[in-house]
Amino acid sequence: MTFLRRLPVVLLAVCFAGCVQHLDPKPHSARNFAPWTNDPVPYRLSPGDVVALQFTLNPELNENELSIAPDGTITAPLLGAVDAAGLSLVELKKNLQRRYRAYLRQASFDVLIHSYGAAQIYVGGEVKTQGIYPLKGATDAMQAVVTAGGAIDSAKLAQTIVIRRRGDGRPMMRTVDLRHYLNTADTRDRVMLQPGDLVYVPKTEIASFDIFIDQYLDKSVPFNKTFNYNMGSSVFY
Repeated sequence: MTFLRRLPVVLLAVCFAGCVQHLDPKPHSARNFAPWTNDPVPYRLSPGDVVALQFTLNPELNENELSIAPDGTITAPLLGAVDAAGLSLVELKKNLQRRYRAYLRQASFDVLIHSYGAAQIYVGGEVKTQGIYPLKGATDAMQAVVTAGGAIDSAKLAQTIVIRRRGDGRPMMRTVDLRHYLNTADTRDRVMLQPGDLVYVPKTEIASFDIFIDQYLDKSVPFNKTFNYNMGSSVFY
Protein backbone atom coordinates (compact mmCIF):
# COMPACT_ATOMS: atom_id res chain seq x y z
CA MET A 1 0.00 0.00 0.00
CA THR A 2 1.35 3.40 -0.92
CA PHE A 3 0.79 6.77 0.71
CA LEU A 4 0.97 10.51 -0.07
CA ARG A 5 4.41 11.92 -0.76
CA ARG A 6 3.00 15.29 -1.64
CA LEU A 7 -0.08 15.65 0.52
CA PRO A 8 0.10 19.48 0.51
CA VAL A 9 -0.32 19.42 -3.27
CA VAL A 10 -3.39 17.22 -2.88
CA LEU A 11 -4.99 19.37 -0.24
CA LEU A 12 -4.25 22.47 -2.28
CA ALA A 13 -6.24 20.94 -5.10
CA VAL A 14 -8.89 19.75 -2.64
CA CYS A 15 -9.41 23.34 -1.63
CA PHE A 16 -9.62 24.20 -5.29
CA ALA A 17 -12.16 21.50 -6.12
CA GLY A 18 -14.22 20.92 -3.00
CA CYS A 19 -14.44 24.37 -1.38
CA VAL A 20 -14.97 26.52 -4.45
CA GLN A 21 -18.24 27.85 -3.08
CA HIS A 22 -16.33 29.24 -0.07
CA LEU A 23 -13.30 30.64 -1.87
CA ASP A 24 -12.67 33.62 -4.05
CA PRO A 25 -11.26 33.70 -6.69
CA LYS A 26 -12.50 30.51 -8.35
CA PRO A 27 -9.79 27.86 -8.00
CA HIS A 28 -7.70 27.00 -11.02
CA SER A 29 -6.56 23.41 -10.37
CA ALA A 30 -9.94 21.72 -9.89
CA ARG A 31 -9.50 20.25 -13.35
CA ASN A 32 -6.73 18.02 -11.96
CA PHE A 33 -9.36 15.89 -10.24
CA ALA A 34 -11.31 13.33 -12.22
CA PRO A 35 -15.11 13.18 -11.74
CA TRP A 36 -16.08 11.14 -8.69
CA THR A 37 -17.51 7.69 -9.30
CA ASN A 38 -18.47 4.94 -6.88
CA ASP A 39 -16.94 2.27 -9.09
CA PRO A 40 -14.70 0.05 -6.97
CA VAL A 41 -11.00 0.64 -7.51
CA PRO A 42 -9.23 -2.65 -8.29
CA TYR A 43 -7.47 -3.46 -5.03
CA ARG A 44 -4.22 -5.40 -5.22
CA LEU A 45 -4.13 -8.15 -2.64
CA SER A 46 -1.28 -8.18 -0.12
CA PRO A 47 0.08 -10.64 2.45
CA GLY A 48 -2.09 -10.46 5.56
CA ASP A 49 -5.32 -9.92 3.63
CA VAL A 50 -8.00 -12.58 4.07
CA VAL A 51 -10.27 -13.68 1.22
CA ALA A 52 -13.32 -15.92 1.05
CA LEU A 53 -14.32 -18.45 -1.61
CA GLN A 54 -18.04 -19.10 -1.99
CA PHE A 55 -19.00 -21.89 -4.41
CA THR A 56 -22.44 -21.98 -6.01
CA LEU A 57 -22.57 -25.68 -6.94
CA ASN A 58 -19.96 -27.05 -4.53
CA PRO A 59 -20.66 -25.43 -1.14
CA GLU A 60 -18.59 -28.11 0.58
CA LEU A 61 -15.55 -26.29 -0.82
CA ASN A 62 -16.50 -22.93 0.68
CA GLU A 63 -13.75 -21.17 2.63
CA ASN A 64 -14.55 -18.01 4.56
CA GLU A 65 -11.04 -17.20 5.76
CA LEU A 66 -8.15 -17.83 3.41
CA SER A 67 -5.20 -15.78 4.63
CA ILE A 68 -2.59 -14.61 2.16
CA ALA A 69 0.68 -15.95 3.52
CA PRO A 70 3.95 -13.95 3.65
CA ASP A 71 5.00 -15.67 0.42
CA GLY A 72 1.90 -14.22 -1.30
CA THR A 73 -0.09 -17.45 -1.66
CA ILE A 74 -3.40 -18.80 -0.39
CA THR A 75 -4.15 -22.47 0.20
CA ALA A 76 -7.25 -23.11 -1.91
CA PRO A 77 -9.42 -26.24 -1.58
CA LEU A 78 -8.26 -29.01 -3.96
CA LEU A 79 -5.54 -26.79 -5.42
CA GLY A 80 -3.12 -26.12 -2.60
CA ALA A 81 -0.91 -23.04 -2.84
CA VAL A 82 -2.08 -20.42 -5.35
CA ASP A 83 -0.43 -17.05 -5.95
CA ALA A 84 -2.65 -14.17 -4.74
CA ALA A 85 -0.55 -11.18 -3.66
CA GLY A 86 -0.38 -8.44 -6.27
CA LEU A 87 -3.55 -9.62 -8.01
CA SER A 88 -6.96 -7.99 -8.07
CA LEU A 89 -9.96 -10.09 -7.02
CA VAL A 90 -10.94 -10.44 -10.68
CA GLU A 91 -7.46 -11.67 -11.64
CA LEU A 92 -7.37 -14.12 -8.73
CA LYS A 93 -10.79 -15.48 -9.69
CA LYS A 94 -9.71 -16.04 -13.30
CA ASN A 95 -6.59 -17.85 -12.14
CA LEU A 96 -8.60 -20.06 -9.77
CA GLN A 97 -11.25 -20.80 -12.42
CA ARG A 98 -8.56 -21.93 -14.86
CA ARG A 99 -7.08 -24.31 -12.31
CA TYR A 100 -10.41 -25.59 -11.00
CA ARG A 101 -11.42 -26.80 -14.47
CA ALA A 102 -9.21 -29.83 -13.86
CA TYR A 103 -11.33 -30.78 -10.83
CA LEU A 104 -14.83 -29.39 -11.31
CA ARG A 105 -17.28 -29.71 -14.19
CA GLN A 106 -18.41 -26.14 -13.60
CA ALA A 107 -16.23 -23.88 -11.47
CA SER A 108 -18.84 -21.37 -10.32
CA PHE A 109 -17.77 -19.33 -7.30
CA ASP A 110 -17.13 -15.84 -5.96
CA VAL A 111 -13.93 -14.44 -4.44
CA LEU A 112 -14.54 -11.81 -1.76
CA ILE A 113 -12.44 -9.73 0.62
CA HIS A 114 -13.04 -10.99 4.16
CA SER A 115 -10.66 -8.53 5.82
CA TYR A 116 -7.68 -6.36 4.98
CA GLY A 117 -4.34 -7.01 6.59
CA ALA A 118 -2.18 -4.41 4.86
CA ALA A 119 -4.67 -1.86 3.53
CA GLN A 120 -4.50 1.62 5.04
CA ILE A 121 -6.27 4.97 4.97
CA TYR A 122 -5.17 8.46 6.01
CA VAL A 123 -7.31 10.60 8.34
CA GLY A 124 -6.28 14.22 8.81
CA GLY A 125 -7.44 17.74 9.55
CA GLU A 126 -9.56 18.63 12.57
CA VAL A 127 -9.45 15.25 14.31
CA LYS A 128 -7.77 14.38 17.59
CA THR A 129 -5.11 12.08 16.14
CA GLN A 130 -4.17 12.57 12.50
CA GLY A 131 -2.40 9.67 10.88
CA ILE A 132 -2.44 6.47 8.86
CA TYR A 133 -4.80 3.74 10.02
CA PRO A 134 -5.34 0.14 8.95
CA LEU A 135 -8.53 -0.54 7.02
CA LYS A 136 -10.18 -3.53 8.64
CA GLY A 137 -13.24 -4.62 6.72
CA ALA A 138 -16.13 -2.31 5.82
CA THR A 139 -15.45 1.23 7.09
CA ASP A 140 -17.21 4.49 6.25
CA ALA A 141 -15.87 8.05 6.47
CA MET A 142 -17.56 8.71 9.82
CA GLN A 143 -16.05 5.57 11.32
CA ALA A 144 -12.64 6.71 10.08
CA VAL A 145 -13.05 10.04 11.89
CA VAL A 146 -14.02 8.16 15.07
CA THR A 147 -10.97 5.92 14.66
CA ALA A 148 -8.83 9.07 14.62
CA GLY A 149 -10.22 10.07 18.01
CA GLY A 150 -13.21 11.99 16.69
CA ALA A 151 -13.57 15.54 15.43
CA ILE A 152 -12.36 18.46 17.54
CA ASP A 153 -14.40 21.59 18.26
CA SER A 154 -13.09 23.51 15.23
CA ALA A 155 -14.10 20.79 12.75
CA LYS A 156 -16.56 21.41 9.94
CA LEU A 157 -17.93 17.90 9.53
CA ALA A 158 -20.44 19.12 6.97
CA GLN A 159 -17.60 19.59 4.45
CA THR A 160 -15.48 16.52 5.10
CA ILE A 161 -13.27 15.69 2.12
CA VAL A 162 -12.63 12.23 0.71
CA ILE A 163 -9.89 11.67 -1.89
CA ARG A 164 -9.55 8.44 -3.83
CA ARG A 165 -7.45 7.18 -6.72
CA ARG A 166 -9.36 5.80 -9.71
CA GLY A 167 -8.36 2.64 -11.50
CA ASP A 168 -6.52 4.71 -14.12
CA GLY A 169 -4.43 6.40 -11.44
CA ARG A 170 -6.15 9.81 -11.46
CA PRO A 171 -7.23 11.22 -8.08
CA MET A 172 -10.84 12.17 -7.53
CA MET A 173 -12.42 14.11 -4.69
CA ARG A 174 -15.81 14.62 -3.09
CA THR A 175 -17.19 16.32 0.00
CA VAL A 176 -19.57 14.57 2.37
CA ASP A 177 -21.84 16.01 5.06
CA LEU A 178 -20.86 13.94 8.07
CA ARG A 179 -22.73 16.32 10.37
CA HIS A 180 -25.99 15.45 8.61
CA TYR A 181 -25.12 11.75 8.65
CA LEU A 182 -24.33 11.92 12.36
CA ASN A 183 -27.65 13.60 13.11
CA THR A 184 -29.91 11.62 10.77
CA ALA A 185 -28.10 8.41 9.71
CA ASP A 186 -29.05 9.36 6.15
CA THR A 187 -27.24 6.79 3.99
CA ARG A 188 -26.75 9.37 1.23
CA ASP A 189 -24.01 10.83 3.43
CA ARG A 190 -22.40 7.48 4.12
CA VAL A 191 -19.27 6.99 2.03
CA MET A 192 -17.66 3.56 2.27
CA LEU A 193 -13.88 3.78 2.15
CA GLN A 194 -11.47 1.85 -0.01
CA PRO A 195 -7.77 1.13 0.60
CA GLY A 196 -5.65 4.21 0.08
CA ASP A 197 -8.49 6.71 0.68
CA LEU A 198 -7.76 10.01 2.39
CA VAL A 199 -10.34 11.56 4.74
CA TYR A 200 -9.77 15.21 5.64
CA VAL A 201 -11.90 17.25 8.05
CA PRO A 202 -11.50 21.03 7.48
CA LYS A 203 -11.95 23.83 10.01
CA THR A 204 -15.29 25.49 10.69
CA GLU A 205 -15.08 28.01 7.88
CA ILE A 206 -12.48 28.80 5.26
CA ALA A 207 -12.65 32.56 4.77
CA SER A 208 -10.05 32.79 2.06
CA PHE A 209 -7.55 30.80 0.09
CA ASP A 210 -4.62 32.37 1.98
CA ILE A 211 -6.08 31.38 5.34
CA PHE A 212 -6.55 27.85 4.08
CA ILE A 213 -2.90 27.65 3.02
CA ASP A 214 -1.73 29.07 6.36
CA GLN A 215 -3.93 26.94 8.61
CA TYR A 216 -4.01 23.62 6.81
CA LEU A 217 -0.89 23.28 4.72
CA ASP A 218 1.86 25.33 6.31
CA LYS A 219 1.10 24.64 9.96
CA SER A 220 -1.13 21.71 10.69
CA VAL A 221 -1.01 19.00 8.03
CA PRO A 222 1.40 16.13 8.65
CA PHE A 223 2.14 13.91 5.69
CA ASN A 224 3.89 10.66 4.98
CA LYS A 225 6.43 11.01 2.20
CA THR A 226 5.56 7.63 0.71
CA PHE A 227 1.93 8.59 0.05
CA ASN A 228 1.69 10.52 -3.20
CA TYR A 229 -0.85 11.77 -5.68
CA ASN A 230 1.10 13.45 -8.46
CA MET A 231 -1.36 16.07 -9.65
CA GLY A 232 0.53 16.95 -12.80
CA SER A 233 1.14 13.55 -14.34
CA SER A 234 -1.60 11.62 -12.54
CA VAL A 235 0.93 9.09 -11.26
CA PHE A 236 0.30 7.38 -7.94
CA TYR A 237 3.30 6.21 -5.97
